[in-house]
Amino acid sequence: MTVDKKKNEQIQEFSDLWHVMIKKSNFRKVEKKYSRINGLTTIEISIISIVSEKPDVILREICAFIDIPKSTLTNAVDRLEKRNYINRVISKRDRRSYGLQLTEEGQLAQKEHLDFEKTIYGRMLNALDTDEEKQELFKLLRKIVNNFQEDGSSIS
Repeated sequence: MTVDKKKNEQIQEFSDLWHVMIKKSNFRKVEKKYSRINGLTTIEISIISIVSEKPDVILREICAFIDIPKSTLTNAVDRLEKRNYINRVISKRDRRSYGLQLTEEGQLAQKEHLDFEKTIYGRMLNALDTDEEKQELFKLLRKIVNNFQEDGSSIS
């Protein structure tokens, strides 16, 4: 078997397993239980999380954290403001810049997001039998994260 063929088979197996795992996790069914985060994009959830963790963050920093252009951030912030999850505020740290502030609804959305992750990730971890298996999973995930190629090029 050639290297390319083996690599393609491994990618296909990974894809198949990934999709079955997502399906079996009941991801969509669980998500529906959390009405505040239902329908939010990954970027919108990321913004809420960043503002929750770093209340003095400014818009420019959010763009850098999630690696998106300013126009994308502006559109996402507009949508979050319409849902009453955040407010734009002049930064206390840098008066020339805007920051974001979570509303009460935004804080509840962040809580739902954390509860959702706890449910889904808990189900995934409960599928493993031992702490050793869980530690092996974490070890492999850390290796993937540490060796991930940011330029998007394929690994030969």
